[in-house]
Amino acid sequence: MKRTRSILSALGAVAVLGAGGVVALRGPALAEGKSTQGGDMPLSPESLYATVKAYVEAGPAAEGSPTKDRVRDLIVSRVKATGAKVQVLPFTTQTPAGDWHLENVLVSLRPEARDRVLIGAHWDTRLWAERDPDPIKRKQPITGANDGGSGVAVLVGLAEVLAKDPPPEGIGVDLAFFDGEEGFEGDMNEWFYGSRDLAERWYRTGAAVPRAVVIVDMVARKGLAIPREGISDARPQGRRILDQIFGIAKEKGYRSFVDQPGQEVLDDHLPFLARGIPAVDLVDLAYPQWHTHEDTLDKVEPRGMAEVADVLLTWIRRGAPSK
Repeated sequence: MKRTRSILSALGAVAVLGAGGVVALRGPALAEGKSTQGGDMPLSPESLYATVKAYVEAGPAAEGSPTKDRVRDLIVSRVKATGAKVQVLPFTTQTPAGDWHLENVLVSLRPEARDRVLIGAHWDTRLWAERDPDPIKRKQPITGANDGGSGVAVLVGLAEVLAKDPPPEGIGVDLAFFDGEEGFEGDMNEWFYGSRDLAERWYRTGAAVPRAVVIVDMVARKGLAIPREGISDARPQGRRILDQIFGIAKEKGYRSFVDQPGQEVLDDHLPFLARGIPAVDLVDLAYPQWHTHEDTLDKVEPRGMAEVADVLLTWIRRGAPSK
Protein backbone atom coordinates (compact mmCIF):
# COMPACT_ATOMS: atom_id res chain seq x y z
CA MET A 1 0.00 0.00 0.00
CA LYS A 2 1.23 3.47 -0.93
CA ARG A 3 0.77 7.07 0.15
CA THR A 4 -1.24 9.29 -2.14
CA ARG A 5 0.25 11.81 -4.51
CA SER A 6 -2.59 12.92 -6.76
CA ILE A 7 -6.11 11.58 -6.50
CA LEU A 8 -7.09 12.68 -9.96
CA SER A 9 -4.04 11.17 -11.63
CA ALA A 10 -4.44 7.99 -9.58
CA LEU A 11 -8.04 7.44 -10.59
CA GLY A 12 -7.35 8.48 -14.15
CA ALA A 13 -4.75 5.74 -14.50
CA VAL A 14 -7.35 2.98 -14.09
CA ALA A 15 -9.86 1.97 -16.74
CA VAL A 16 -13.38 3.41 -16.47
CA LEU A 17 -16.43 1.17 -16.17
CA GLY A 18 -18.22 0.43 -19.40
CA ALA A 19 -21.96 0.61 -19.93
CA GLY A 20 -23.93 -0.77 -16.94
CA GLY A 21 -21.91 -0.67 -14.89
CA VAL A 22 -0.63 -25.98 2.17
CA VAL A 23 0.74 -25.05 5.41
CA ALA A 24 -1.82 -25.82 8.07
CA LEU A 25 -3.11 -22.89 10.02
CA ARG A 26 -4.84 -23.38 13.34
CA GLY A 27 -8.36 -24.72 13.13
CA PRO A 28 -11.37 -22.42 12.68
CA ALA A 29 -10.77 -19.08 14.38
CA LEU A 30 -14.04 -19.03 16.29
CA ALA A 31 -12.95 -18.72 19.90
CA GLU A 32 -14.84 -15.99 21.72
CA GLY A 33 -13.51 -12.64 22.89
CA LYS A 34 -15.23 -9.85 24.77
CA SER A 35 -16.03 -6.34 23.58
CA THR A 36 -15.54 -3.34 25.83
CA GLN A 37 -19.28 -3.41 26.49
CA GLY A 38 -19.19 -7.05 27.58
CA GLY A 39 -20.64 -8.59 24.40
CA ASP A 40 -19.15 -11.55 22.61
CA MET A 41 -16.73 -11.10 19.73
CA PRO A 42 -17.11 -13.79 17.06
CA LEU A 43 -13.35 -13.84 16.43
CA SER A 44 -10.89 -13.84 19.30
CA PRO A 45 -7.68 -11.79 19.16
CA GLU A 46 -5.72 -14.96 19.91
CA SER A 47 -7.09 -16.86 16.92
CA LEU A 48 -6.40 -13.93 14.58
CA TYR A 49 -2.87 -13.64 15.91
CA ALA A 50 -2.37 -17.37 15.25
CA THR A 51 -3.36 -16.81 11.62
CA VAL A 52 -0.87 -13.95 11.23
CA LYS A 53 1.81 -16.12 12.84
CA ALA A 54 1.16 -18.97 10.39
CA TYR A 55 1.24 -16.48 7.50
CA VAL A 56 4.59 -15.09 8.60
CA GLU A 57 6.10 -18.53 9.18
CA ALA A 58 5.02 -19.69 5.72
CA GLY A 59 6.32 -16.62 3.90
CA PRO A 60 7.40 -14.21 2.77
CA ALA A 61 4.74 -13.88 0.08
CA ALA A 62 6.83 -11.61 -2.13
CA GLU A 63 6.73 -12.12 -5.90
CA GLY A 64 9.61 -14.37 -6.96
CA SER A 65 10.13 -15.75 -3.47
CA PRO A 66 10.17 -19.58 -3.30
CA THR A 67 7.82 -19.38 -0.29
CA LYS A 68 5.06 -17.39 -1.99
CA ASP A 69 3.23 -20.47 -3.30
CA ARG A 70 3.23 -21.88 0.22
CA VAL A 71 1.42 -18.77 1.50
CA ARG A 72 -1.16 -19.05 -1.30
CA ASP A 73 -1.72 -22.73 -0.50
CA LEU A 74 -2.12 -21.88 3.16
CA ILE A 75 -4.86 -19.34 2.41
CA VAL A 76 -6.65 -21.58 -0.10
CA SER A 77 -6.55 -24.55 2.26
CA ARG A 78 -7.97 -22.55 5.13
CA VAL A 79 -10.87 -21.00 3.21
CA LYS A 80 -11.74 -24.21 1.36
CA ALA A 81 -12.09 -25.91 4.74
CA THR A 82 -15.08 -23.64 5.43
CA GLY A 83 -17.07 -25.19 2.59
CA ALA A 84 -17.54 -21.81 0.89
CA LYS A 85 -17.12 -21.37 -2.85
CA VAL A 86 -13.43 -20.65 -3.53
CA GLN A 87 -11.89 -19.58 -6.83
CA VAL A 88 -8.22 -19.09 -7.63
CA LEU A 89 -8.08 -16.55 -10.45
CA PRO A 90 -4.70 -16.47 -12.22
CA PHE A 91 -3.63 -13.58 -14.42
CA THR A 92 -0.49 -12.28 -16.07
CA THR A 93 0.50 -8.64 -15.97
CA GLN A 94 3.37 -6.65 -17.41
CA THR A 95 5.61 -4.93 -14.87
CA PRO A 96 8.93 -3.03 -15.03
CA ALA A 97 10.52 -6.35 -14.01
CA GLY A 98 8.86 -8.30 -16.82
CA ASP A 99 5.72 -10.46 -16.79
CA TRP A 100 4.37 -11.44 -13.39
CA HIS A 101 2.10 -14.47 -13.12
CA LEU A 102 -0.19 -13.69 -10.21
CA GLU A 103 -3.24 -15.20 -8.51
CA ASN A 104 -6.20 -13.64 -6.75
CA VAL A 105 -8.24 -15.81 -4.39
CA LEU A 106 -11.99 -15.18 -4.14
CA VAL A 107 -14.30 -16.65 -1.51
CA SER A 108 -18.04 -16.28 -2.13
CA LEU A 109 -20.77 -16.64 0.49
CA ARG A 110 -24.28 -16.95 -0.96
CA PRO A 111 -22.79 -16.93 -4.49
CA GLU A 112 -26.25 -16.90 -6.08
CA ALA A 113 -27.28 -13.60 -4.45
CA ARG A 114 -27.51 -10.58 -6.75
CA ASP A 115 -27.09 -8.05 -3.94
CA ARG A 116 -23.39 -8.33 -3.03
CA VAL A 117 -20.65 -6.62 -1.07
CA LEU A 118 -16.91 -7.23 -1.29
CA ILE A 119 -14.35 -7.22 1.52
CA GLY A 120 -10.78 -7.21 0.19
CA ALA A 121 -7.18 -7.39 1.40
CA HIS A 122 -3.86 -8.09 -0.28
CA TRP A 123 -2.04 -11.34 0.46
CA ASP A 124 1.33 -10.54 -1.10
CA THR A 125 4.23 -8.87 0.67
CA ARG A 126 6.75 -6.35 -0.57
CA LEU A 127 9.66 -7.58 -2.69
CA TRP A 128 12.00 -5.02 -1.14
CA ALA A 129 12.19 -2.80 1.94
CA GLU A 130 12.97 0.65 0.58
CA ARG A 131 12.25 2.34 3.93
CA ASP A 132 14.50 0.09 6.01
CA PRO A 133 17.24 2.00 7.86
CA ASP A 134 19.80 -0.64 6.86
CA PRO A 135 20.76 -0.14 3.17
CA ILE A 136 21.97 -3.73 2.93
CA LYS A 137 18.49 -5.05 3.71
CA ARG A 138 16.55 -2.79 1.39
CA LYS A 139 16.60 -5.24 -1.52
CA GLN A 140 15.30 -8.15 0.56
CA PRO A 141 11.58 -9.11 0.77
CA ILE A 142 9.76 -8.17 3.95
CA THR A 143 7.84 -10.35 6.38
CA GLY A 144 4.69 -8.22 6.28
CA ALA A 145 3.10 -9.25 9.57
CA ASN A 146 0.93 -6.11 9.54
CA ASP A 147 1.18 -5.07 5.88
CA GLY A 148 -0.19 -8.32 4.47
CA GLY A 149 -0.75 -10.67 7.37
CA SER A 150 -3.35 -8.62 9.23
CA GLY A 151 -5.70 -8.31 6.25
CA VAL A 152 -5.34 -12.01 5.47
CA ALA A 153 -6.18 -12.92 9.07
CA VAL A 154 -9.32 -10.77 9.11
CA LEU A 155 -10.60 -12.20 5.81
CA VAL A 156 -9.87 -15.81 6.76
CA GLY A 157 -11.71 -15.23 10.02
CA LEU A 158 -14.68 -13.67 8.23
CA ALA A 159 -14.84 -16.66 5.88
CA GLU A 160 -14.97 -19.08 8.80
CA VAL A 161 -17.67 -17.18 10.68
CA LEU A 162 -19.87 -16.46 7.63
CA ALA A 163 -19.66 -20.05 6.40
CA LYS A 164 -21.08 -21.24 9.74
CA ASP A 165 -23.57 -18.39 10.13
CA PRO A 166 -24.32 -17.04 6.62
CA PRO A 167 -25.07 -13.43 5.68
CA PRO A 168 -28.72 -12.29 5.77
CA GLU A 169 -30.99 -13.86 3.17
CA GLY A 170 -30.51 -12.23 -0.23
CA ILE A 171 -27.11 -10.68 0.54
CA GLY A 172 -23.94 -12.19 -0.88
CA VAL A 173 -20.45 -11.53 0.45
CA ASP A 174 -17.24 -11.90 -1.55
CA LEU A 175 -13.87 -11.99 0.21
CA ALA A 176 -11.02 -11.12 -2.15
CA PHE A 177 -7.37 -11.85 -1.41
CA PHE A 178 -5.50 -9.66 -3.90
CA ASP A 179 -2.11 -10.58 -5.31
CA GLY A 180 0.29 -7.95 -6.62
CA GLU A 181 -0.79 -5.03 -4.45
CA GLU A 182 2.86 -4.30 -3.76
CA GLY A 183 4.22 -2.69 -6.92
CA PHE A 184 6.95 -0.38 -8.12
CA GLU A 185 7.77 3.25 -7.62
CA GLY A 186 6.20 4.93 -10.62
CA ASP A 187 2.74 5.64 -11.97
CA MET A 188 -0.43 3.94 -10.79
CA ASN A 189 -0.22 1.26 -13.48
CA GLU A 190 2.63 -0.25 -11.47
CA TRP A 191 0.63 -0.91 -8.30
CA PHE A 192 -2.51 -2.83 -7.28
CA TYR A 193 -2.23 -5.42 -10.03
CA GLY A 194 -4.62 -7.87 -8.37
CA SER A 195 -7.43 -5.50 -7.46
CA ARG A 196 -7.18 -3.86 -10.87
CA ASP A 197 -7.49 -7.19 -12.68
CA LEU A 198 -10.41 -8.30 -10.53
CA ALA A 199 -12.26 -5.00 -10.94
CA GLU A 200 -11.72 -4.91 -14.71
CA ARG A 201 -12.56 -8.57 -15.28
CA TRP A 202 -15.14 -9.22 -12.59
CA TYR A 203 -17.13 -11.25 -15.11
CA ARG A 204 -14.63 -14.09 -14.55
CA THR A 205 -16.06 -14.64 -11.06
CA GLY A 206 -19.58 -15.48 -12.25
CA ALA A 207 -20.96 -13.35 -9.41
CA ALA A 208 -22.99 -10.16 -9.58
CA VAL A 209 -20.97 -6.95 -9.37
CA PRO A 210 -20.73 -5.80 -5.73
CA ARG A 211 -22.58 -2.63 -4.78
CA ALA A 212 -19.96 -1.74 -2.14
CA VAL A 213 -16.32 -2.57 -1.43
CA VAL A 214 -14.41 -2.36 1.85
CA ILE A 215 -10.61 -2.79 1.83
CA VAL A 216 -8.79 -3.91 5.00
CA ASP A 217 -5.10 -3.05 5.16
CA MET A 218 -2.57 -2.73 7.99
CA VAL A 219 -4.98 -3.21 10.91
CA ALA A 220 -2.74 -4.88 13.50
CA ARG A 221 -0.32 -2.28 14.85
CA LYS A 222 -0.15 -1.59 18.56
CA GLY A 223 -2.39 1.38 19.34
CA LEU A 224 -4.39 0.87 16.13
CA ALA A 225 -6.25 4.06 15.19
CA ILE A 226 -8.13 3.82 11.88
CA PRO A 227 -9.31 7.24 10.66
CA ARG A 228 -11.64 8.07 7.78
CA GLU A 229 -9.34 7.55 4.80
CA GLY A 230 -9.46 10.73 2.73
CA ILE A 231 -10.32 9.39 -0.73
CA SER A 232 -13.09 7.22 0.70
CA ASP A 233 -14.57 10.03 2.77
CA ALA A 234 -14.50 12.56 -0.08
CA ARG A 235 -17.27 10.74 -1.96
CA PRO A 236 -20.89 10.79 -0.73
CA GLN A 237 -21.41 7.03 -1.07
CA GLY A 238 -18.09 6.28 0.58
CA ARG A 239 -18.90 8.69 3.39
CA ARG A 240 -22.20 6.90 4.00
CA ILE A 241 -20.44 3.53 4.25
CA LEU A 242 -17.90 4.99 6.66
CA ASP A 243 -20.74 6.54 8.68
CA GLN A 244 -22.18 3.05 9.12
CA ILE A 245 -18.85 1.43 9.97
CA PHE A 246 -17.64 4.09 12.38
CA GLY A 247 -21.11 4.25 13.93
CA ILE A 248 -20.95 0.52 14.72
CA ALA A 249 -17.46 0.91 16.18
CA LYS A 250 -18.65 3.75 18.42
CA GLU A 251 -21.69 1.74 19.48
CA LYS A 252 -19.41 -1.11 20.56
CA GLY A 253 -16.91 1.18 22.28
CA TYR A 254 -14.03 0.14 20.04
CA ARG A 255 -10.96 2.37 20.23
CA SER A 256 -9.35 1.05 17.04
CA PHE A 257 -11.60 3.36 15.00
CA VAL A 258 -10.99 7.11 15.35
CA ASP A 259 -13.84 9.03 13.75
CA GLN A 260 -11.83 11.89 12.30
CA PRO A 261 -10.44 12.82 8.87
CA GLY A 262 -7.39 10.86 7.76
CA GLN A 263 -4.89 11.24 4.97
CA GLU A 264 -5.58 10.16 1.41
CA VAL A 265 -4.12 6.72 0.74
CA LEU A 266 -3.61 5.01 -2.61
CA ASP A 267 -4.76 1.46 -2.06
CA ASP A 268 -6.82 -1.40 -3.49
CA HIS A 269 -10.08 0.57 -3.37
CA LEU A 270 -8.99 2.77 -6.30
CA PRO A 271 -9.66 0.28 -9.15
CA PHE A 272 -13.22 -0.18 -7.90
CA LEU A 273 -13.80 3.55 -7.53
CA ALA A 274 -12.59 4.01 -11.08
CA ARG A 275 -15.29 1.60 -12.24
CA GLY A 276 -18.03 3.46 -10.43
CA ILE A 277 -18.32 1.06 -7.47
CA PRO A 278 -18.45 2.72 -4.03
CA ALA A 279 -15.35 1.65 -2.11
CA VAL A 280 -13.69 2.57 1.18
CA ASP A 281 -10.35 1.77 2.76
CA LEU A 282 -9.86 0.80 6.42
CA VAL A 283 -6.16 1.49 6.94
CA ASP A 284 -3.86 2.91 9.60
CA LEU A 285 -0.73 4.20 7.93
CA ALA A 286 0.81 5.56 11.16
CA TYR A 287 3.18 2.61 11.29
CA PRO A 288 6.92 3.37 11.45
CA GLN A 289 7.75 -0.22 10.45
CA TRP A 290 5.91 0.08 7.11
CA HIS A 291 8.02 -1.29 4.23
CA THR A 292 10.88 -2.22 6.57
CA HIS A 293 12.15 -5.50 8.00
CA GLU A 294 10.70 -4.48 11.35
CA ASP A 295 7.15 -5.31 10.18
CA THR A 296 7.26 -8.45 12.32
CA LEU A 297 5.06 -10.43 14.70
CA ASP A 298 6.24 -8.59 17.80
CA LYS A 299 4.73 -5.37 16.37
CA VAL A 300 1.26 -6.93 16.09
CA GLU A 301 -1.56 -6.23 18.56
CA PRO A 302 -4.38 -8.66 17.70
CA ARG A 303 -7.12 -6.83 19.61
CA GLY A 304 -7.48 -4.30 16.78
CA MET A 305 -7.95 -7.04 14.19
CA ALA A 306 -10.73 -8.56 16.29
CA GLU A 307 -12.48 -5.21 16.52
CA VAL A 308 -12.24 -4.65 12.77
CA ALA A 309 -13.62 -8.13 12.07
CA ASP A 310 -16.48 -7.66 14.52
CA VAL A 311 -17.45 -4.27 13.05
CA LEU A 312 -17.49 -5.71 9.52
CA LEU A 313 -19.54 -8.72 10.60
CA THR A 314 -22.06 -6.45 12.30
CA TRP A 315 -22.25 -4.25 9.19
CA ILE A 316 -22.92 -7.35 7.08
CA ARG A 317 -25.52 -8.71 9.53
CA ARG A 318 -27.35 -5.39 9.31
CA GLY A 319 -27.58 -5.74 5.55
CA ALA A 320 -24.30 -3.96 4.70
CA PRO A 321 -26.04 -0.59 4.28
CA SER A 322 -24.33 1.64 1.74
CA LYS A 323 -27.03 4.22 0.93
